[in-house]
Amino acid sequence: MRNTTLIVILITALLVWKIPSTFAKTEKQNIRIDNDFFQTYKEYQGKWIILNESKVKLDTILNEWAKSENELRTVNQLSATETIPLNRPIFIPYSAEFTNKLLADGFGREIVLSDFRELVWPVGIKNSSISSRLGMRRNAMHSGIDIACPNRSPIIAAADGIVIVSRNQGNYGLSVTIQHETNQLQTLYAHNSYLLVKEGEKVVKGQVIAFSGSTGHSTGPHLHFEVRYQNIVLNPEHYFTSQPSTELALVKEAN
Repeated sequence: MRNTTLIVILITALLVWKIPSTFAKTEKQNIRIDNDFFQTYKEYQGKWIILNESKVKLDTILNEWAKSENELRTVNQLSATETIPLNRPIFIPYSAEFTNKLLADGFGREIVLSDFRELVWPVGIKNSSISSRLGMRRNAMHSGIDIACPNRSPIIAAADGIVIVSRNQGNYGLSVTIQHETNQLQTLYAHNSYLLVKEGEKVVKGQVIAFSGSTGHSTGPHLHFEVRYQNIVLNPEHYFTSQPSTELALVKEAN
């Protein structure tokens, strides 16, 4: 009886998510996807950076990239006397001049047309791909998909939502879980090297939320990505707007 109930719930979730356009109007929006050059935080446009790993010195960043040092300190909640941290990510809010320079050089974000019920691809680089699918693997259930990507790749919120978990979770390592209002889905992003959002924060579809890594039970850098409905595992591949290796729109933002 319990198995039958779970099957009914699963089928209902899928039907609600994939409801045909004859019963509900499709609402597609242009979603800007954060990448290695343009990222979003607290409605600022800029980039997360770890100064100790950067080839660009802080003086150059402050003089050429940032709106101002005061703005940088404000967005990162640093007092006027605090030392700017070197070993963890800080967000650099871009000046208008630096924004325009990047756009002129062709480094704008890509835009994908996405229905509000769909998920966008959760890795913000080109040519990332699925290396392991949902299903049985080595006599155990693999409850999501693995997406191969280099260390420190931007990990993207697949839909609007609220961060309900942002911390180390054992085998998942440094992970983020987002609760989405649409159909009450949850998405999970695991094995990251750094987390860029906190529990309780609102995030928008396409926003960077972490950097990829290999924390927890992992054999190399990648993203483990899950979709759940009432703790029932769903196949993420059924919900993507598109996968970037084949269909991601190459329209550049005008900012």
